[in-house]
Order: sequence, then C-alpha cells, then structure tokens
Amino acid sequence: MSENELGFPAGPDALDAGWYTRALRSTGTITDDAEVVEAEAEQIGVGVGILALLWRVHLTYAPADAGPASAVLKLPHTLAESRHLADAFRFYEREVRFYEQAATSSPLRTAARYASAFDEGGSGDFVLLMEDLGGRVVHDQLAGCPPEDAERDLRALAVHHAAWWDSTELATFPWAIRVCDPPNPQALVPALRQSWPIIERGFAHVLRGPMLHAARRLPDVVVPLMERLSEPPVTLLHGDHRLDNLFFPRTGDTDDVAVLDWQITGTGRGAYDLAYFLSQSLVPEARKGAEHDLVTAYHTTLVEHGVRGYAFGDCWEDYRLATLFVSVYPLNAGSVDLVNARAVELFTAMLDRSVSAILDLDALELLPG
Repeated sequence: MSENELGFPAGPDALDAGWYTRALRSTGTITDDAEVVEAEAEQIGVGVGILALLWRVHLTYAPADAGPASAVLKLPHTLAESRHLADAFRFYEREVRFYEQAATSSPLRTAARYASAFDEGGSGDFVLLMEDLGGRVVHDQLAGCPPEDAERDLRALAVHHAAWWDSTELATFPWAIRVCDPPNPQALVPALRQSWPIIERGFAHVLRGPMLHAARRLPDVVVPLMERLSEPPVTLLHGDHRLDNLFFPRTGDTDDVAVLDWQITGTGRGAYDLAYFLSQSLVPEARKGAEHDLVTAYHTTLVEHGVRGYAFGDCWEDYRLATLFVSVYPLNAGSVDLVNARAVELFTAMLDRSVSAILDLDALELLPG
C-alpha cells in the first residue's frame, strides 16, 4: 500500500474496518482473502506518550482469528508544543523509517510493523500501525527499574549496538542523523533556552549544588558535547532508551526485552543510550549500587559480539560524558506538555536522577569551557 492509499488520519474515528483490512494486507499480516469486519479503539499511554498519541485497536475478522486480535495505532500529537518539537527534530520521520528500513535487521526485539506512512510533502504527518505488546511487563518509570532487569535490558541493547557498530550501512539511512547533525543542534539549543525560565521557576530546587549554574550554561556549551558523542565508533541509537519504552517478558518467557518508541533514533556513541537509561530509569540508590557492574555487563556484551578496539575505560568515559549530555531531556521539559500531572512527576523524577548521576560521576568536569 502506498502512503497516499494509507492516508494520514486525524484519529481512529476516521478509520473504518476497510482501512484496517488494507493496512494489514499491505505487509502480509493478513492474507488477501481475510478482512477486518470490526475495529474498536481505546486510547492508551496517557501521560506516557508525550510526543505522539496511542490507541489499542481491538480487531475482529472474517474468517475469525485471521490476524492479530489487537494492534497499536500511533498518530501525531494534537498539542501544538509537542507537535512543534516533533517536527523540529524530525521525530515522526525517524520512527517510521526505522520500522520500514532497519527494524528487521536489528537483533533488538521491537514491535512488528503492520503498516506505516510518513508525509514528506510538507505536513509531516504520519501513521504507524504495529504489534500490540501489551501482554508484557512494563515497569513504572517513576518506581525505577530493578537492577536484574536493567542488566537484561543493557545486554540486549549491547547486542543491538554491536550489530550496527561503525556499520557502513548507517550512511544509507538519511533519517539516522548523527547526534551533532542538523536539525539536532539547531532545534535543541533554542528549545533549551525556551525551557529555562520554566525550569528555573518550577524545578530549580532539583538542581542541587553546582548543577544550577551548569544547567543555565548548557545551551551555550551543549554543541561540543554533541560533537564528541558523534565521533567514531558510532552505532544506531534508540535515543529514548528509558523504562516507559521497555517491555519485559513475563516470568518463564524465553523471549527478550522489547523496545518501542524509536522517534529519537539516530547515530552516535552507544554510551548515549546506556547513560540515558542508567541515569534516568533507575532510582539513584539502585544505580549507585549496580552502576559499575551494569556498565561492565554492557561492555562485556559488546566484546562478546565482535566489538574490538573499545576498552572498558573508553566505555566508562563515554558513559560519564553521555550522562552529562542526556540531562537535556528533563531540562527540555518546557517544550512539551507539563499540564499533565504524570508528565510533571515524570520530568521531576528524571531531572532529580540525572542530577544525582552527574554529581556522583563528577561529570561536570567534562563540561566545555
């Protein structure tokens, strides 16, 4: 099915059973003699989906059981601030192209793509219909990840990073931009400046000790950090590797952790994903107690899967640098919807954890200038 045939619906109410039939047939998810006869959508991810909107769609077929019982529909956010941020960073394009061009080549488990389209003609709209992984275990981002599942995730992440380590194929993906490539710096720096009054007014108490001054300076010095994280060796990053996007198998299931939400995917040093996860998805006490072992597990897995010339010391220093950089996520809170109570709580927790990690690692000494 072409993108014009799939269209760009404003919401699930604009889609009928015929649309789902055509969409699922387009990827061979259902056969040509099967059809959807009923589709019922319920919104999910409220307070979690910050840059897009999600629905679980319950599907009924003729003949019965001809396809997946449910699917997840992902569409652009309707909030102007979230949409502006997504358009500025090309987030929707990145995710759609990842699923279309790279997902099946990665050893990292993700949702199967049932249908997708991105409008390159100017609107920037997209539609993504994918596998429903709702039966898996999702830990609460606010409660933090148990260290044993953190190791399981980081080993799976390392296998993915090793598969794309300095791969020449990355250059064939125009959407997999480096951390320092446009539009990243051009969008991030003004976004940080825009967010700062909101951060200073509502979250300054979280910026303990020297972090308040460092955070105020960050828009002026963040580009050199981005450049360093773009230097080889590089790999295909997830970019938003946090607990809300990780779906763990249930006890006894031999399947591996699945990773969703590839809107921020790109190219850079693997420690970017490593640091983002450890610094903001574990509570500080758990991170400090397991940090060295978890970074070791990540690095050991890289080596086991063929990465050479990247010593543990290099990995650790990249981890410290990346921990400093990924503080831009919570510090950019003013660019998204903080009216939602859970979003406020989430950003506060992530900022507090980020500050703790930066101070524990003495990462401020890596700040340029």
